[in-house]
Amino acid sequence: MSKATAKTAADLMSREVVTLGERDSLQEAMKIMTEQHVSGVPVTDPAGHCLGVISTSDIVAFIEADQEELEGTSAPSGAWFNPETQKWEESMFSPDLLGEYDAVPVTDAMTSDPLTVSPSTPVGEVARLMVDSEVHRVFVVDEQQRLEGVISAFDFVELVAGA
Repeated sequence: MSKATAKTAADLMSREVVTLGERDSLQEAMKIMTEQHVSGVPVTDPAGHCLGVISTSDIVAFIEADQEELEGTSAPSGAWFNPETQKWEESMFSPDLLGEYDAVPVTDAMTSDPLTVSPSTPVGEVARLMVDSEVHRVFVVDEQQRLEGVISAFDFVELVAGA
């Protein structure tokens, strides 16, 4: 067994995790993701329970669906860089429209029931779970589902690179 595979989720996770609350807005989520250079943020309740995750993909899907519902609206299309796919993508909305979402809570667009593991989960199992689930991050939670940390795909790159 290599040293890397002997590690657990607790060994690999980032413990300082930026979170959003249930009542934070999509606009706040976009601001935090931009400032922190992350593509997803866990949503927690006041006790620290992980309720979901809001990602750039969730926000784009929500805004595009919202724009499609507006009859007679021809929102300008624009290109944006999706950090999850690492590709430039076309969007039905303009960055100027994002201010309209300052009253929309993240819970309206987030993915509920995020992928979680316990701190004792072996990193090989975490990696397989992420690959099989096609996700870029997994949250480490305690027995009460309180957030303890996050493991991203980049954490595995650092592990392999020996950083």
